[in-house]
Amino acid sequence: MKRIILISMLFLTIPLASCERGKQEGASTKSNRPYAKDFSLYSLDGNKRVELKNFKGKPVVINFWASWCGPCREEMPFLEKTWDEYRDKGVVFLGINVLDEEKNAKDFLHSFEISYVNLRDSSGEIASDYGVTALPMTFFIDKEGKILRRNYGAFLGKTGETNLMSYIEEIMK
Repeated sequence: MKRIILISMLFLTIPLASCERGKQEGASTKSNRPYAKDFSLYSLDGNKRVELKNFKGKPVVINFWASWCGPCREEMPFLEKTWDEYRDKGVVFLGINVLDEEKNAKDFLHSFEISYVNLRDSSGEIASDYGVTALPMTFFIDKEGKILRRNYGAFLGKTGETNLMSYIEEIMK
């Protein structure tokens, strides 16, 4: 039942996410910033189980996406390029595929030559835990595990590029 409700919410709000590209929400004070909820998911290649707690002490970018999401398709090459620029600086990128057919998700990653770790949330449970209401949605987590920013919609164009770089620099401090 939870999965049906989440799927319904995603389908109803996808147009909203497309229209409000790059809308972000930052916590107002450091003491009020929530910690990212730990999770354990299998990688899309099925070879390993990944837990968020294993990245404590590193800045983490988590991007929720699906192969059927148009804005996800548009931003994915830019996310790969950005990860490539920041991976040697210790920034971790995790993609979380939500409510998707495994083959479609793998084909999607292959078509864009995505090399950062991507996980499978086939039930939508983790997306629900994080309050994901539309795709794509990206979370920026600092070295202490606090969520500093939430971005609703895709990172597109010059504004998207500027915002993404700014949010990554913020979590690296």
